[in-house]
Amino acid sequence: MTAAAASPQTGSDPLAEVYRELWRDGERALREASHQADGIPVHGSPRWGLSLVVRVDGAPGEALAAELAALAGLRSAPHLVYRPEHLHLTVRSVEGFADEVGERSVTHYADQARAAVQGLSGLAVTLRGLGGSPGGLFACGYPTPALRELRTRLHAAARSAGRPGVPGGDADRIRNTAHASLVVYRPPIVPEPALADHVAARAGTEFGTLAVTALSLVRYRPTATDVALEELARIGVPR
Repeated sequence: MTAAAASPQTGSDPLAEVYRELWRDGERALREASHQADGIPVHGSPRWGLSLVVRVDGAPGEALAAELAALAGLRSAPHLVYRPEHLHLTVRSVEGFADEVGERSVTHYADQARAAVQGLSGLAVTLRGLGGSPGGLFACGYPTPALRELRTRLHAAARSAGRPGVPGGDADRIRNTAHASLVVYRPPIVPEPALADHVAARAGTEFGTLAVTALSLVRYRPTATDVALEELARIGVPR
């Protein structure tokens, strides 16, 4: 993907209020030590399975890499901080966590994605401001309408064709955010005022706009200290 010349509108976007509400809860949780540590998934967990994602690279990726370094230095507990090469925006969680992923599943979801992107154009996401929730920290993303259309198509395809594996977190929903996860909380749970201050101070920071040229079907490889993305297929997106 490349940096886009024009940015999707963010000022009056209702998504901005969604992010503000999430951060109100997230900031309070960090300061009161009520944020939620994420565990290592086991077979059947709805999270950390197969997902269709957009990689965050180029100038926006470089800008967020600097934020990752800052966040890592401010944490009081050993929270998981993403590596720059694994930064991404989730389009859809297609399956939950499984010990093994068969070629049938890879082909099934890659074919669905190739069909869903046909005729789409202008798929882009502006990254503006840091935010978070009680479950982690992220960069806020504001997509063009093409992302909603893509998600709607993928959701309809999943309902029609079913799924060959473990149900994913998006099985019964179309997600509305387009954030890039930066930090996943790990124990011990202690007050994190420095993290809260840093995120609050960057609520309006511009990180750039991504023009999406490809989707990646990935399998997460989460450990206590890392969340690696194993790319299983790449699907080109029309410009």
